[in-house]
Amino acid sequence: MIARHENSPSRVFIMAAMLAFAAALIGSCSLSSQSVSTPANRYALVIGVQDYPDYNGDNSNDLSYPDDDADDMATLLSAQGWTVKKRLISSSDASIDKDGSPTYSNIKEAIADLSTESDATILVYYSGHGNSEDNTAYIIPYDGLTTSGTGYDIAKWITPATLSSWMEAVPAKNRVLILDSCYSGGFIASANAVDTTPADYSQAQGTTAETGLLLAALSDFNGLLAANLTSLGERDMVALSASGSEEVSWDDGTSGHGAFTNYLLKAAESGDADGDGYVTVAEAYAYAKANIKKNWNPEYKYYYGSTRNEWDFLPHISGGTGDIALYAPGS
Repeated sequence: MIARHENSPSRVFIMAAMLAFAAALIGSCSLSSQSVSTPANRYALVIGVQDYPDYNGDNSNDLSYPDDDADDMATLLSAQGWTVKKRLISSSDASIDKDGSPTYSNIKEAIADLSTESDATILVYYSGHGNSEDNTAYIIPYDGLTTSGTGYDIAKWITPATLSSWMEAVPAKNRVLILDSCYSGGFIASANAVDTTPADYSQAQGTTAETGLLLAALSDFNGLLAANLTSLGERDMVALSASGSEEVSWDDGTSGHGAFTNYLLKAAESGDADGDGYVTVAEAYAYAKANIKKNWNPEYKYYYGSTRNEWDFLPHISGGTGDIALYAPGS
């Protein structure tokens, strides 16, 4: 089984039929932006996998919006002072700039080339299919799916351990990972992570678990991000995911983006919770989570005519020892 998001509700594949669905998130919280890091040397790699190899001539693996997700995110990051070193985009739209196909090897090489500076901040953004197999999360590059045989090459799927090792090998002071894909919460779970959202949010609604997570969401997320400092003694990677490790993510046909990415893009103008002129990673997360919870999940409750929708989802955040400016003027 594979997953991410589609113009249908979810970014998920049923591998037997190789069907694709959709992507995004939800939320609510307030926070402080103490210790914001805003270095001038900020480097980003932006990846969008929309068109996958056609399985036996069937293009049902393709998604609708990852190319637009990646292209618009790259444009926004550039405008906000980041140097976008690569945009690896697979798309049928020839007008979208590409620096290469988002294959396993190209992604690995592009991450390695992000920085040679020990005080740099690096960011990797991915929009495309994700999957969960045997309690392991994956993101699926272009060559992770094939045109024949089983229809996939799991050796090309990227695990949390693999992606983390690639990013940790890059000289940098700060590392940010943003994933708009199904089951992407599996990429931020670690011994050092603090995560207030259940892996499957839909199962927690109306329970004491939901009450607890909402109270936690009102806490200071700068403190949450710093919670691993005593155990690590150094900066950990800050990670945002569109959905939990047991959840699919969704596309928003109205905006033409993944639901999570749609609100991350809007956060640049509307996500500055404390009015200091910067939108931090935590503030962007809080804005996206609040709007998915308020605007996205209720639409599906209405559609299915129920008080709880099994497809409800929330984004996740973990890692780090301080907040980082996601959207800020270059300096």
